[in-house]
Amino acid sequence: MIIRCKRIVLFIVFCGLIVALASIIHWRQVAVYTASLDTRPFHLGMVGEINSIEPAKLSNHPESLLASAIYEGLLCFDEEKGEIKPALARKWKYSSDGKSLTLYLRGDVQFHNGKKLTAADVKASWERNLGSLKDWSNVSLFLPIAGCAERLQGKNIDIYGIKVLNEHTLKITLLQPNRVFIYSLGHPLFWVFDSEDNNDPLAGTGPFIFQENKENKKFFLIKNEKYYRGNPHLAGINVQVFPDEQQAMDDYKSGKLDFLDTVPLEEIKKIRKASEYKGLYIEKPILETYSLVFNLNKKPFAGNYYLRRALNYAIDRKKINDEVFGGSCLPAKGAIPTRIPGYSEEMQGYSYKPEKAKELLEEAGYPGGHDLPPLLLTYNSGEAHKMIAEAVAAQLAQLGITVQTQALDWNYYRKQMSSMNMSFFRLGWKADYPHADSFLYSLYHSSQIGNSNFSGYNNPQVNKILESSRAATNEKERNALLRKAEQIVVDDAPCLWLFQKKAAKLLGKDVDSLTIDAMEMIDWYQVELFKPGVNQGGDAVKKKV
Repeated sequence: MIIRCKRIVLFIVFCGLIVALASIIHWRQVAVYTASLDTRPFHLGMVGEINSIEPAKLSNHPESLLASAIYEGLLCFDEEKGEIKPALARKWKYSSDGKSLTLYLRGDVQFHNGKKLTAADVKASWERNLGSLKDWSNVSLFLPIAGCAERLQGKNIDIYGIKVLNEHTLKITLLQPNRVFIYSLGHPLFWVFDSEDNNDPLAGTGPFIFQENKENKKFFLIKNEKYYRGNPHLAGINVQVFPDEQQAMDDYKSGKLDFLDTVPLEEIKKIRKASEYKGLYIEKPILETYSLVFNLNKKPFAGNYYLRRALNYAIDRKKINDEVFGGSCLPAKGAIPTRIPGYSEEMQGYSYKPEKAKELLEEAGYPGGHDLPPLLLTYNSGEAHKMIAEAVAAQLAQLGITVQTQALDWNYYRKQMSSMNMSFFRLGWKADYPHADSFLYSLYHSSQIGNSNFSGYNNPQVNKILESSRAATNEKERNALLRKAEQIVVDDAPCLWLFQKKAAKLLGKDVDSLTIDAMEMIDWYQVELFKPGVNQGGDAVKKKV
C-alpha cells in the first residue's frame, strides 16, 4: 500500500497489555468527564481526513482504524506467534498442491442488522470490493484468485475462483500455488459486510456499530452486544478527527482523549523525558518503509548497479533520522522491515560507507561525480519529504553528485509514479499483509510492473525464487527463499532504502488492554477503561469497567 505521509505522522506497534498506572495518582486526578467510566464512550483522537469507511475505499490510516471497529475479515494476524489466527473463519485448509483454499466460517456470527453471516455474503463482499477499488495498487491482492482478472476486464460478472460450497464453507481457487495468500485475508479488501444492506455504511460484524457521522469530523459508534466473541468492554467509541496535530495534542493534554493516534514530531523529544507521560507514550516499529526509488528504465540508473549501490553507501541514514525525525525511525539496510515473517538479521545490506561509495562511483564511470548529469529527486509535497530530500542532496554533494529536488502535488505525483515518468523519487510503502512477501513480491516481482513495482525491476532469478517461496509448504523453507531473494534485490539496488517508520501514540490514564499490531490496527474488543475505587482497607485502587 502506497503511503502519502502528507504530514510527519508517526505510529506505534504494541503487543500485549498496556501500562498499569499508580492508583493513588489516578485517584487524585481531576475528572474531565462527568459520565461514569462504565457508561461513557472511549474518546479517540485522529489527525487527517476520513472520507469513507467502506472497506474498498479506505485510503489512509484514520479511515482504516475507524473501519476496523465495524468490519472484520475471515482471519487476522497473531503478531506474538507470527502466524495467522481465526476470525470470522474458524479454520481453513489448503489443497496438497497449494492451488485452492477452503475456509470454514463460524456459525454464530451475525451482521449489525441481525442477519446471519453466510459464505454467500463473503463472496458478495469480495466481488463488490473488487469492483469498488479506490487504490488500484491494491488490485494485486485479488489477482491470485481465478476469475478476478476476467472480472476486471469485464468478461465475467461472477468470480468463478470464489465458490460457495454451503452456508458456512467457501472455496478459493488460485491461479498458482500460493500459501502466502492466506495472510492477505485480513486486509480491508477482504473484510465482510452485508452487501444487501441499504444503510450507509453497510452493516458489518465487528464489535462496534456505526451510529452517526457529523460532517466527517466526528463519528459515533456503539457496542455490538451480540458480538460473537462476547460483549465488548467499551460502551462505545467517539472519534474526533482533527485538522492538525497540535490541536489534537492540546485536546489530549486537557484530558479530553483516551487515545491520541498521532503525536506531533516536535513534541516527541519532550514527551520522552517528561515523567507525566511515563507509561502513556509508546514508540515501536511498524511495517512501513521510506525509500527513494531508481527508475531502472531511465539513465543514469538503467544498467548501472554500481551507481545505485554507490548512492546507497553514500547516505548517513542515522544522521538524517536524528535531524529530521528526532531519532524516531529505524535506519534501513535492506528491503524488508523488522518484526515481520521473513525478516533476517543476517542480511548483508547498506550502511554509511563514504569511501566504498567513492569506489563504486568510479566503477560506475563517474569518478568524483564527473560526467554524471544532475539527478532530479522528486517527492510529493510535505515538509518532512522536503527536509529528507535536501539532506540526501547535501550528502550526495560530498561525493561530487549534483541533486536537484522537486515537489509535486500528491495527485499529480501519484500519476507520474504510476506512469513511471520519474527517474528518482520517494516511495512510502506499508505492508498490505504482515509478511515479507508483501514487500518483495509487490515491489520487485516483474509481474507487478505497472502496478506496484515502480522501479521497473526485472530479475528472472528473483521472480523464480519468489514464486517458489509462495509454493513452499512450510514457513522455514519459505523464509529461506525470501532471504535469498532479498539479498539479490539488495545487491541489485533498485532503491535507496532509508528508513523503517515507527509509530508514536499516547494513551489516556484510564485505558487498559489496548493492543496495536504491526499493521497498526487495534483489537477494539479487548480495549477497557479503568475507574477509580476504594478497597476494603480504604486504599485507592483502579477497577476494570
